[in-house]
Amino acid sequence: MNRTNARNAKTLRRAPLVVGILAALAAADCAAQHIPLTLYGRVHVSVESLQAGGPTAVKRTEFKNNTSRIGIRGSYDVGNDFYAFYQIESGAAADGDGLGTGSNTNGGRETFAGFGNTNAGSIKVGNFYHPYDDLHYVSGNYWQLFTGTSNDATLWANGSSAATGGFDQRLANGASYYTPNWNGFQGKLWYSLTQGTGGEEALGSQGSKVVSTSLAYDKNGIRLAWAYYGITDAKALSNNFYEKGSSNFITGGYTFGGFYVAALIEKDKLENINGTSNDRDRSYWHILGKYTTGKHTVGGWYGKADAWKGSAGISSSGAKMWTLGYSYAVSPMSGVYALYTKLENESAGAYILGGSPARGSTATSDWLPARADQPAFVLGGFVNFQWPN
Repeated sequence: MNRTNARNAKTLRRAPLVVGILAALAAADCAAQHIPLTLYGRVHVSVESLQAGGPTAVKRTEFKNNTSRIGIRGSYDVGNDFYAFYQIESGAAADGDGLGTGSNTNGGRETFAGFGNTNAGSIKVGNFYHPYDDLHYVSGNYWQLFTGTSNDATLWANGSSAATGGFDQRLANGASYYTPNWNGFQGKLWYSLTQGTGGEEALGSQGSKVVSTSLAYDKNGIRLAWAYYGITDAKALSNNFYEKGSSNFITGGYTFGGFYVAALIEKDKLENINGTSNDRDRSYWHILGKYTTGKHTVGGWYGKADAWKGSAGISSSGAKMWTLGYSYAVSPMSGVYALYTKLENESAGAYILGGSPARGSTATSDWLPARADQPAFVLGGFVNFQWPN
């Protein structure tokens, strides 16, 4: 790990909004400092008034856990510029819902082990997000750091479920290689056997597998990146919904004074829909702007997904989404915030605020229109911890 990455990691730790993200990426920071054991975590809850889901969704109030977590991580200098690192991270159901399910299990979040060399890069294996998702920090919805209700993957990446054609899911049985940072440039390559009965680990060459790669530049307030995600043999994973899927995007951001502005353009494709040999594709873009002064941050985000086109296209299936928010840093490790976000589907739009597109279980219900207007108002707060500091 070079001095630039170490300096960036220290800067992130001083920003309370990204301490949670730092925890997920902190093995790299440990490699720089070679701390054998660090305990870290976050407790993050919110109260939300929202109306999201299918056409008949009602307005409701929720007390919500927002990826609260606890974990340990560390690294060891093994000589000759080599180091070993690890991380075990588990979700914590701060609201009592989802206990023992999903990521709220031992090691259910970013969990991996690896080796690195200061001159040759690093490799790691385990359960962790792919390079495609790692670029979220460039232009992703700033307020998603607070609550999943404002999750930009509602539109970006077509959701977070590979089974329904989304490209933003954490997939197990993965291995990656990260290059060293060369004057602001870094490349990443990742491969996953996926998981469960439909994955390559279970079905061999007939099972689903995923490749993701990225090339990014981050220096002097300028961020530029390209990323790719491709899944093949996805029929078993998706209950024969599609066979192949791919997504490409380019993104960039720029810091000046207390301002940060960023944007993303993406192209997605799903092939052999329902075994018909027909395909569908769509375009998507979003923009982000925020301003920070002292402990205060205000900002907004806007994203738009075009309707699916192609031989398996769906007319009027697009959507748009926007978020406005304010946050206050109570301390370097805690904060409170308020935000308003809204998803607006076209007449055949199937997107669901904070989730993945609605889809049925048969070939005739692979895209289920959802509620047209899905608003949410959110108040929340979080406390992060790390020992040793």
